[in-house]
Amino acid sequence: MKIRILLIALMTLIAGTLANARLGESEAELIQRFGEPAARSKHIVMTQGKILEMGPTLRFYQGDWVISCDLVEGRCMRISYSKKGDWTEPQIQLVLNSNSQGATWTETTKPMIVKLQREWKRADASTAIWQMSGGMTLVWDAYIKAK
Repeated sequence: MKIRILLIALMTLIAGTLANARLGESEAELIQRFGEPAARSKHIVMTQGKILEMGPTLRFYQGDWVISCDLVEGRCMRISYSKKGDWTEPQIQLVLNSNSQGATWTETTKPMIVKLQREWKRADASTAIWQMSGGMTLVWDAYIKAK
């Protein structure tokens, strides 16, 4: 029992140091937090029949975690977190809390799919989606407006 509690505490501490990228951070703040990105690419979307370059995508590796940040107008407006293995509830809550920007996430998941996919919304229309097979993606409402 003590070993289980210690393992849960250790996993929570490790997750806390890894999953702290935040919506709204600048490239300089992300680099300060994680070091130089392991990869940098163009973030391109198709909207209204047009191809738009939104800005850079920065990819960081922290242990088993991969954190991909899409920047628009110099700020992180979409973040994707992925990792090997199952997600724990404390890890999900840590990612949501790290990206709350002072607002509250409200879960909107349909009960019949909760094991496969979960969804949250904030009053400002920002969204978070966790998928069992694909990790978690958070989108700031400013990203939608920029598109």
